[in-house]
Amino acid sequence: MSESIPVHNQRITYVSKAKHHVVNKINISKIKQTADKVVTQPAIKSTNRVIKTSIEVVKKSVSAMNTLFSFGTGLILLLVVTLFIGTFSVLAQDGGSNSEIVSLSEEVIAYEDTIRKYAKEYDIEDYVTLLQAIMMQESGGKGNDPMQASESGYNTKYPRVPNGITDPEYSIEVGTHTFSDCLKKAKVKDSSDTERIYLALQGYNYGSGYIEWAIRNFGGYSKYNAQQFSDNKKQELNVSGYGDPSYVDHVMRYVGITFRGGTNPNFNNLEAWVTRNPYAQAGLYGQCTWFAWGRFYELYGYDPGFSGDGSSCVKELIAAHPDKFERSSSPKAGAVFSAIGHNHVGIVIAVKDNTLTVQEGNLDGITNTFQDAKKDWQTKSYTLDQLRSIYGGVVFANPK
Repeated sequence: MSESIPVHNQRITYVSKAKHHVVNKINISKIKQTADKVVTQPAIKSTNRVIKTSIEVVKKSVSAMNTLFSFGTGLILLLVVTLFIGTFSVLAQDGGSNSEIVSLSEEVIAYEDTIRKYAKEYDIEDYVTLLQAIMMQESGGKGNDPMQASESGYNTKYPRVPNGITDPEYSIEVGTHTFSDCLKKAKVKDSSDTERIYLALQGYNYGSGYIEWAIRNFGGYSKYNAQQFSDNKKQELNVSGYGDPSYVDHVMRYVGITFRGGTNPNFNNLEAWVTRNPYAQAGLYGQCTWFAWGRFYELYGYDPGFSGDGSSCVKELIAAHPDKFERSSSPKAGAVFSAIGHNHVGIVIAVKDNTLTVQEGNLDGITNTFQDAKKDWQTKSYTLDQLRSIYGGVVFANPK
């Protein structure tokens, strides 16, 4: 005679087996396999630390699943899928700064000489543009503490309370000294080291303790860990808010194109090169259009609006953003150029007299893997006549 297991024991056995199955399935290798369907493998490697953190979140969630199993596997599956979606939302957003460029106020511009004076004193003269952007975000150049530096440890003259400093020049001196310290602690190599610059900027807002914490736990700055640090501090100090988790974006919107997007492409910026890039979605890694779209997004922080051939990119950009760009036969820094005689597009990084410096991709003339495409580009200077001769004529979409 067969024996049946009591219903209560059946449920315990089912829960035990199901828990074991879910725990076994949630591990690094499985998440990486899923990730490969969302972004390329090189991009995943660059965000390993985010994945590892997400794994801990998943594991902790599993420990609380006993009660959920009583509602059936559908709810459990929904939970796991939600966690995966959250993980990859973080991955897609965890690149560089992507806000639109905004002009400096007259008040900030008026302080340029003073900012430069102290930047030179603290050996960060290459970062004057960033210091102006910090001031713009902190105060718009208004008030007696335009750098909002009163609470810095380098303030030795005034109360270390918000707006304690009542001398604008002293505020600039203290703010510049503080940012210089952040750059050193973040180990910024030069003005093109955008990832470490972002770390230093967030440290200016949170305090240098964030820099040490981010390096120790994540290897550097990310939007994800900036938010996590703020959340941790809110809980630790029992306050409703702590700093500005989006401080990097908020500062970088006031920065010019080369500082904003870096001197060179940052291929860890997944939004620019993978998740939002229409040419990446079509598998066209390495094409000049893929490179121009990604570089534009890094420099300006928004979709250029072109998705066709290189020769049509200028026309499509102006059609998409007529308030921001205009057609021209001579370039400005930040312009996009389309070749008239060739199917090609590139970005103008700098213009000096009759020489322009451009960045362009697809040097080998073929579509590549993401890994190979990251090497298939160049920065090169031409006279305007040389550029016209090489490409059979060029037309520019200049920023207004």
